Amino acid sequence: MTQPHTPDALIDQDPETRAEYCFQLLLDKQPLWGLEGKLGWVMLSAEGDACTPLFPDAQSAQLWGAQQYPESKPKIIPFAQLQQTLFSQWQQDEVLLMLFPLAQEEEGIMVKVEELLDALAQAGE
Repeated sequence: MTQPHTPDALIDQDPETRAEYCFQLLLDKQPLWGLEGKLGWVMLSAEGDACTPLFPDAQSAQLWGAQQYPESKPKIIPFAQLQQTLFSQWQQDEVLLMLFPLAQEEEGIMVKVEELLDALAQAGE
């Protein structure tokens, strides 16, 4: 299967493919995007768990945020900030990560921070 290379090409893909794209960006030490609200990063409850959505680009974050959290704004999260600060904070608070949800659906792959960090470590070996 040919791997899509842009967020626009991923819009028609399943949640697993979109999540894999975000994972690949992290492997390449690329930034992701989150949504910032008045009180910090946008958090939501999915299946009873707290989670924060992460996106591959500003446009994807903006589209999702406009529908789900209109008062939020996209904010880039450099890889170093994810690795050195946010992952440990979210892990400590038991926040799950929702990777690249789409605006027109609430479906997205949710992963625990420790699972993502383990996968990154294994892929980096």
